[in-house]
Amino acid sequence: MKIGTTRVEAFSDCVMSIVITIMVLSLKIPDFSKHGTERSIRLSLYLLLPYFITYTFSFMMVGIFWINHHHMYHLLEKTDERLLLQNLFFLFWVSLIPLSTAFVGDAPLIPDAVAFYGFIMLMTTFAFARMRSYSLRKGLVYKDRDKRLTTKIYRVTLKARTKNYIGVAACLCSIPLAYVSVYLSFACFIVTPVLFFIPDGIDDEALAEKIAEKNG
Repeated sequence: MKIGTTRVEAFSDCVMSIVITIMVLSLKIPDFSKHGTERSIRLSLYLLLPYFITYTFSFMMVGIFWINHHHMYHLLEKTDERLLLQNLFFLFWVSLIPLSTAFVGDAPLIPDAVAFYGFIMLMTTFAFARMRSYSLRKGLVYKDRDKRLTTKIYRVTLKARTKNYIGVAACLCSIPLAYVSVYLSFACFIVTPVLFFIPDGIDDEALAEKIAEKNG
């Protein structure tokens, strides 16, 4: 019996949308009803800037995780109970991103805060890479009678897994580097978005559409 992926995707979408909502609700605007001078407003906006920058980056990272999750599950033929548990493990770390975002937003130059952010990103990226590896190892990726299509889907998944593990290595490096220079740690965080936005010449959506057509 094949276990479909629709409920897994729907549940994961809900969790990630809630995570983004929690992060934006942490952007608290001060009460200027009594002392709303132009100078105090500017100062408050200046103090809010570190958190806004961290929020923007974390929003982008959650978005990248969501898109990768979307592409991964659309290329799966089925799932199993162990992959469901791994997905929950992944979502657990995603749910902690607002906490680490708040830490860095409040103390962007404190090594402990940056290292904690790096640790959460490390575990989130690792959890997702682990799902990729498991889906390949257990043959959960879609297989078609057309061997060319099957080979292409396998290569896409393999390349995506490689990118995921490069992201894991970058996040791992960010933790000790935070105690050397927080700016070096920040540079490590940029690796995952750079890998994501570099075009690889493969249209994941086109592959997903072909699978949907095949399944009718």
